[in-house]
Amino acid sequence: MNEMSVRTWQERFRAGDFSSRNRAVQCEAGWYDWFCRDDALAGRLKKISGVVLGITDPFILDNYYVWFKNNCPLEGPLYDDVRFEPLTGERDGKYFVVSLDSPHEHMKWALVTERYGYDAPEFECGNVRDMVKYINAIAPELARGIQPRFVQEKAAVGEYVRQHEGKSSYSIRRAGDHLFAYQSPRDWKYRTVAVSDSPENVPQGFPAELAEQHCMLYVFPSEAPALDRADVLQRAQRRKEQTR
Repeated sequence: MNEMSVRTWQERFRAGDFSSRNRAVQCEAGWYDWFCRDDALAGRLKKISGVVLGITDPFILDNYYVWFKNNCPLEGPLYDDVRFEPLTGERDGKYFVVSLDSPHEHMKWALVTERYGYDAPEFECGNVRDMVKYINAIAPELARGIQPRFVQEKAAVGEYVRQHEGKSSYSIRRAGDHLFAYQSPRDWKYRTVAVSDSPENVPQGFPAELAEQHCMLYVFPSEAPALDRADVLQRAQRRKEQTR
C-alpha cells in the first residue's frame, strides 16, 4: 500500500490512475483488505471516493493518507470504509474512519473518530456533502488536538452507565446538542440522557431529581437505568444497613 498524501491521492484519482480493475492498481489506490471479488474493487472505490475527493482542508490534504477496507459483517451485506491515517504514523487522537452503508450504523454515511471512541459514530448523515462539510470543519480541531465538549460529555455518560449498569455501554451515540443515547448492556434498549454543567441548568423534559454528577458534569437521565431486581434488593439492603 502506497502511503501518498490525500492531496496526491485526489490528483491521481482525477487523472484516472485508479480506474483499472487490475488488482495491483487497486492495491496502489489503497485497498488493504476485502471480501468482495477483486474486479469489484474499482467500482466500490468510485462509490466511496466522494468523501476523499471532498476534502479541502490543507491539514488533512497534506498530513493524512487513506486506505480502504471492504467489510463482511456477521449479518447484512458487505460494506466499505475509508480510513484517514496520519502520515507520521502517530495517531494521537487524529485517526478517523468513514463508512458507507454499514448495517451497524443508523445512516448511510458514518464517521468514527479516535477522539470520540470506536463504540459509536461521532457524526452520521445521509449524503456525502454533509459528511465532507463536517470533516473539513473539524480539521482545525484535529490539527491543534482540541477536544470538543461532547467528548467530555460522553465520558460523563460513560461513568453514569458503568455505575448503574455494572459495565460499559455497548454504544453511546450522540442524539443532539448535549444529548446522548446509550444502549444498556442489560436489556439492549437505548436510553436517552442529557448533560449539563450545572444541576440548576435542567434540560427540558428531563427530571431534575434524577441528575447525578460525573466527570465534573451533570447527567440527567430521561428514565431510571435498567436495574434488575437483584440489584434493587442489594441497594435497598445496603441503605438499610447504613441507617442502623
